[in-house]
Amino acid sequence: MRMPGSQYPRHLPPWHVTKLAIPLGLLAVCAGHFAVWAWGWFEMVRDASIPIQVAFHIAHAGPVVDVLLVVSTAASAMLFFSASLALFVRNKFTLSLLRKSCLMVGFWFALYAYTVFNLTGILQEANIEWNGVKPDAVSVFFWRYDHLWPGALAVLWAVLLYIGAWRRPTINFFTGQTEAAPARGDVVVENIRTHGEDPVYRKSWLSSVSLHVFVLILLPLLLNMLGCVDPYRVPFGSGEPVVALVQIVKPKKEKKKKYILRPNSDIYFHVPELDESEVVKIIDQMTQVTYKADPNARAGKMGRGGGKQGGWPEGMKNGVVRFIRLEHNGRGWNDGMDSSQRADMNFLDEFHKQTGFKIASKPESHPIRLLPKYDKGFAPPFVYLTGDGGMSINANDTKILREYLIGGGMLFADAGSPEWDRSLRGFMAQLFPGEPLRVIADDDPIFQMPYTFANGAPPLWHHGGMRALGIKHKGRWVVFYHPGDINDAWKTGHSGISPELARGAFQMGINIVYYAFTNYLEETAKYRK
Repeated sequence: MRMPGSQYPRHLPPWHVTKLAIPLGLLAVCAGHFAVWAWGWFEMVRDASIPIQVAFHIAHAGPVVDVLLVVSTAASAMLFFSASLALFVRNKFTLSLLRKSCLMVGFWFALYAYTVFNLTGILQEANIEWNGVKPDAVSVFFWRYDHLWPGALAVLWAVLLYIGAWRRPTINFFTGQTEAAPARGDVVVENIRTHGEDPVYRKSWLSSVSLHVFVLILLPLLLNMLGCVDPYRVPFGSGEPVVALVQIVKPKKEKKKKYILRPNSDIYFHVPELDESEVVKIIDQMTQVTYKADPNARAGKMGRGGGKQGGWPEGMKNGVVRFIRLEHNGRGWNDGMDSSQRADMNFLDEFHKQTGFKIASKPESHPIRLLPKYDKGFAPPFVYLTGDGGMSINANDTKILREYLIGGGMLFADAGSPEWDRSLRGFMAQLFPGEPLRVIADDDPIFQMPYTFANGAPPLWHHGGMRALGIKHKGRWVVFYHPGDINDAWKTGHSGISPELARGAFQMGINIVYYAFTNYLEETAKYRK
């Protein structure tokens, strides 16, 4: 192959260096992100169901992720060092380090891909559900794809940089040479551009690679970015706002036990139990306000319009009540929703028992960016958000969520830990600047229908206080925040609390759904005409 014999000068414009250094720096950030992902995996397994923990332990998955964490951290450091060095030191060593850094990305991705295939393979072999999804061939493929495509793009990026590091202008710039002959990178680029000395072979190779990249990476990525959602259909019918009266059962004070030994003895023989802690007693007294439904006090099925069959006149036939969770990049966004704890599905089951409405047969979750995909008037009346660690939601998703809430939707937020409470409060300040979370009064309609809660929402675990909070927009609650981890009471086993308290937690959720459905249908009625 022949190329023009022009000279490649050593003194190139500054952008010639930065177009190598900056992409390498971004790759360093990507590698650091995957190092954080590996660490987050440890946290996720720690909080996963027992079958998952056992399966991963038996398969020795921990050391694999441990190695990935070390390699990801090393790759990030190496890439960042190479990018920084390229900006200030221009010699053969720097050029060699740039090339080796690109190769390091390939090594890292091979280990990362092995880890992803290993972990998903363990779930498939043990037939363990993940996020409520059974590990069949299709679901496992998408699990792997969702984790691998970002790494594959990073490798593609590294390949382009590696080719650039072997081009004559780059070599001359870093080594001080004045060679004119094309280098290896120039040959590769020119062959791709002109199809080389054998056009048939080159065209075939290029077409094959392009097709594979499009089918395996770009097409699924575009489908994933575009996403698809099913319209949310609120059940059609006519019902009553009050389905049952609720009576409040005050906690009974237990009489203190007295132990009479020797009045003048210097030895205290009573060994206190853990449950005798003053802190435990205080919390127990505050959470023992039980909300108990009277099954004989039913006034009809839930809804609006005054009928007895239940439903909303503005609803749709064959409507199904669904519980949609928002995914985010923080820890525990799916807390309690696995196949063993199934908090969301337990809630839907209880909702069906209490109201008689049809419910979804499987869990649902999706990222915030898919909310605009719903047709107006057919979006979820509420979406659920939880977590047990810090979270960070980008500006675009924040804007999307705000528009969804102002347009009629409602955010049902639930604190899984004090750390998440602090993170959620910071996010609320970005979501609705100047409109802080405020205490929802005990006599607010959200606590009155269908069930009456004279003292507000059950306080439960107090991660962020004992009172439910919210944000109003034009007279409607667009955010309902329960700082006491209400979904813990929905989990199988109710996290150890009494059945009465768990029942109150379920009924509080039903009130939130009723409020969200009713207000959403009113706000969006014009879109369904």
